[in-house]
Amino acid sequence: MTIAESSSLVRSTTSMTNKRRINRQWIFTALIIVAGATFFYIGFRQHNQWKKDHVLLELKPFQSSKGWGYNIFADGKIYIHQDIVPVLQGNKGFRSKEDALAVGNKVIEHIKAGQGPGITHEELKAMGITPQP
Repeated sequence: MTIAESSSLVRSTTSMTNKRRINRQWIFTALIIVAGATFFYIGFRQHNQWKKDHVLLELKPFQSSKGWGYNIFADGKIYIHQDIVPVLQGNKGFRSKEDALAVGNKVIEHIKAGQGPGITHEELKAMGITPQP
């Protein structure tokens, strides 16, 4: 009879050990899932913050009836449409594609520096920009 008593003790001990293993496996799995979700959430928020802090600016020249002009796109949408030489009197376009690009690049420099998108008469004069006659 002592053999039967000890075998039942072994069985109950074994079944408790299996339950503990199963519980530990579930706890470990849950911790892995929570950690993965946390890392995903942090990465997603950082990516969204980066997109808010950075804007893609593109400069594209175009020819119009007034001469040349340029568009500045911010994230694919027109941000500035400039078909005339700014600051100068008259509604005349740029004389060449290169003039329009030079002024457009200067405006982008201003935007990146945190200044307004404007340009001064002195800057145009320094670049040798004159309107289309």
